[in-house]
Amino acid sequence: MHGSPPIAPTTTITLSIESSKPNLECIHSNFVDPAADIQDIMFAKKKRYVVIAGILGGFAIAFHEQLSSGWQKMQRRSFLNSVVNPQETPNQPTNRFQSNSSLGEHFHAHNANIDAIREILPNALVSTNKDVSRSRSAKTIPTVRIASFNMQAFGESKLKKTTVLETVATMIRQFDVIALQQIQSRQQNILPELIDKVNQSDRRFDYCIGPRVGPEASQQQFAFVFDTDRIETDRQMLYTIDDPQQLMAYEPLVGWFRSRSVPVEHAFTFSLVNLFVDRLNSEREWKLLPDLIRSVRQDGRSEDDILLLGDFGCSDRELSSLKNTGMLFALEGTPTTVTGEAMLDNIVFPARSTDEFTGKSGVIDFLRNGNLSLDQAFQISTHMPVWGEFFAIEGGSPGYIGNKLEP
Repeated sequence: MHGSPPIAPTTTITLSIESSKPNLECIHSNFVDPAADIQDIMFAKKKRYVVIAGILGGFAIAFHEQLSSGWQKMQRRSFLNSVVNPQETPNQPTNRFQSNSSLGEHFHAHNANIDAIREILPNALVSTNKDVSRSRSAKTIPTVRIASFNMQAFGESKLKKTTVLETVATMIRQFDVIALQQIQSRQQNILPELIDKVNQSDRRFDYCIGPRVGPEASQQQFAFVFDTDRIETDRQMLYTIDDPQQLMAYEPLVGWFRSRSVPVEHAFTFSLVNLFVDRLNSEREWKLLPDLIRSVRQDGRSEDDILLLGDFGCSDRELSSLKNTGMLFALEGTPTTVTGEAMLDNIVFPARSTDEFTGKSGVIDFLRNGNLSLDQAFQISTHMPVWGEFFAIEGGSPGYIGNKLEP
């Protein structure tokens, strides 16, 4: 509509000029009046000038409108291109589009979707080398973190090393109850001194320790360390497996525990079987593990949640004797040594009876967490602690299934 006003006046002027020409010619041929003729000529010339000026003006206005419209389109196209692919020129500020609220809202909404996915993923099976910290929330169902750690000849020499003592104490504080293997010392104060170090924080830990077991040259003690604010035990039910035929080189230590995070009538109860498979007789001892579970189930407690944890000396793939009896593994295909070359430690439990497993598990990579050298890590142990998380409520959480995270 911007082009119509210049065009309409031009058409009207053109029609007026054509109709005046005969009149001029008739007057000029029939009646000669020089003065009038001159006036008519001058008047006609002025009309022509007006017509020409009008035409030029119309062209100028139309050209300006078209030019302005084209420039505006070019500017809009340039802006859109720069939003899609913002390549700043030296004359443009680097934050040219940061003030665009619609873009910012879209960007944050995209991040919010990613955060929602990240909130879902931890509910699946997770193996992590990061420090374990329990998330607290009013809506969070209480959980119990159970761990196992082969301390590898833990005795006086390791106890005197500051880095070793502080690292072990820090890792123990991450859990509610932890099974320890290979405590090797003739002194009785090894574990009490370690617990004193652990309790320098605001936690109150205690321990249960078994007798020395195994061949004379390589005897060791098994122990359980637990947070008394979150876990309780019946010390009368602490016992070592009776193995008169010496089928296992190191008789496992069994302890019974109950969560204190919920009322007693709803609390998760469980038996822990702390074990170390002898490398020289591993094939035979692996086959005995199903019988070991049956033996513990018949100890008079009538406990159905029985967890085997410790150093199995192999990966989950080699424990077919347990998999064939419907046992689950907290870790699958996850290296548990500091070098990452082998999987030796695990937590195993019956799939049917232990519904409390949340699906969360992992290892504590103290070498990377503490920024230690390989030599410093070996002074602590060649094994990493392994852990699994369980609901503190007996029977688990209704409607909750801890799915495993597919690789």
